[in-house]
Amino acid sequence: MVRTTPSARVKRNHLFKAFFIGGTMKAKILFLSAILIASIQTLHAKTLIVSDVDDTIKMTDVLGKKSTIVFNGLFREKAFAGMSELYNQMMNEDTSIYYVSGSPKLIRVRVSEFLEENDFPQQRNLLLKDSMNDDTYEYKTSTIKKLIKELRPDKLILIGDDTEYDPQVYEHIKAEYPELSSTIYIRAVSNREGVQTLFFSPMEIAGHEFLEGRLDKRAFKVVAHGFLKQTNDSGIVLKSRYCPKEGREAIEELKHKIADQDITELFAKTQKKIIRSCN
Repeated sequence: MVRTTPSARVKRNHLFKAFFIGGTMKAKILFLSAILIASIQTLHAKTLIVSDVDDTIKMTDVLGKKSTIVFNGLFREKAFAGMSELYNQMMNEDTSIYYVSGSPKLIRVRVSEFLEENDFPQQRNLLLKDSMNDDTYEYKTSTIKKLIKELRPDKLILIGDDTEYDPQVYEHIKAEYPELSSTIYIRAVSNREGVQTLFFSPMEIAGHEFLEGRLDKRAFKVVAHGFLKQTNDSGIVLKSRYCPKEGREAIEELKHKIADQDITELFAKTQKKIIRSCN
């Protein structure tokens, strides 16, 4: 399940050469020790990102009619604007991302194609339920716990939506692992009351990640371009779902917190695009 980084593989190859060229027992012992340490390090992701798929990065409309959900789940490949750019900019050699979805393994090929066609990173890290009948809350909770146990991250970023169980699952995980630095981002699809850390566009996540020092200005601009380049509104809002006609207060708050003219202008363009789309 866990893949080594390119730098780890290069380091391992050098160690193999040193082992076969140098023939002393001391060299062999040092070699084996180094391999053991390197193997342990590959199982440690400093930052673990866990993302839902449907209605978080993929426009499925889980709250719609069953026929709509099935059709969108199988055939619609539309991603929310800017989300693939956001995920790619959040990635580095110390970060792993896993897509933990409530969809069944029966449609794994379709979900994998969606991730590939929309250029999402680490597409093979896709975890789905064995059966439609499996409890989604229990499945997601146990799966994320297994990932934490296996990868032993220092930082945990959980990204989902407010249509089903993501808020409850993520809050449970955060409470279960108080030693982890955990951040939760929940897409406002229904704008459910009582749910914290709601976002409507990737720009809100990018703004928070910029403030935390995990995204630089260049990366922020890449995410902004991914959202703003959308030539129509099909990648911005789900029909008949929450759409803030007056813009987002969260974006206005970020504009005041980040004292940078370029970023402020990009937030202003984001608000205009949201308002235009919702009206």
